[in-house]
Amino acid sequence: MLHIVLCDDDAAFTADLAQRIEALPAFSPRSMRVRCLTDPAALLADEEPCDLLLLDIDLGQCNGIEVARTLRRTRPDTVLIFVTNYKEYAPEGYEVNAFRYLAKGELDGKLEAYFEDALAICCARRQTVELVCGGEPVAVPLPALMYIESRGRDRHLHLQGGPRSHLVTHTTLTQLEELLRDQGFLRLHKSYLVNMAYLDTLQSTGARLTDGTALPVSTRSYRVSKQRFLAWKGRQVC
Repeated sequence: MLHIVLCDDDAAFTADLAQRIEALPAFSPRSMRVRCLTDPAALLADEEPCDLLLLDIDLGQCNGIEVARTLRRTRPDTVLIFVTNYKEYAPEGYEVNAFRYLAKGELDGKLEAYFEDALAICCARRQTVELVCGGEPVAVPLPALMYIESRGRDRHLHLQGGPRSHLVTHTTLTQLEELLRDQGFLRLHKSYLVNMAYLDTLQSTGARLTDGTALPVSTRSYRVSKQRFLAWKGRQVC
């Protein structure tokens, strides 16, 4: 199921936008669900999945850019489209990795194409890797996997934004590193493998994730890790 969330303080506009989306040729009621929110606080507190978010910038007393900044700490892979009449905020939108700006007056001409483009990104990001956890094969969603920690014979998987926040596997960290190298994961330390989508800062003294989690960094491999991280960030911008 692909989860689409609309957030605008104008309930009538949000309802109309939902109807427009559900009428698009690319929309499938069997595999997609649309939810409407009018309160940005409810959006930030929402624990339901959010693959695609259409967010207004003018949310009454709240600014949609600031809401998006907060949201990115726990949902870095949500595809974000600002639906607004304030295109002057476009430079700030790059800071929160906005996918598109859609003017409310241009819904008839651009909504369909933007929706199809966003779906393509969502599908590409909904990747999983199958690991044996607790004696059973589990499809681990890579966009939700923040980092992997090695403790003794176990590897602890820390996840965000899904039904499970913690899994344990006996697969070695070296095997996981090889498996996930091309999926945006970086070996920071002999005991830690991190999803770079959640990596906020990387320094020789340590790393910090978007949710505030602090992780150690190997000083011996720091320079190579930093180069890989900067190269990965450059590819995301492109």
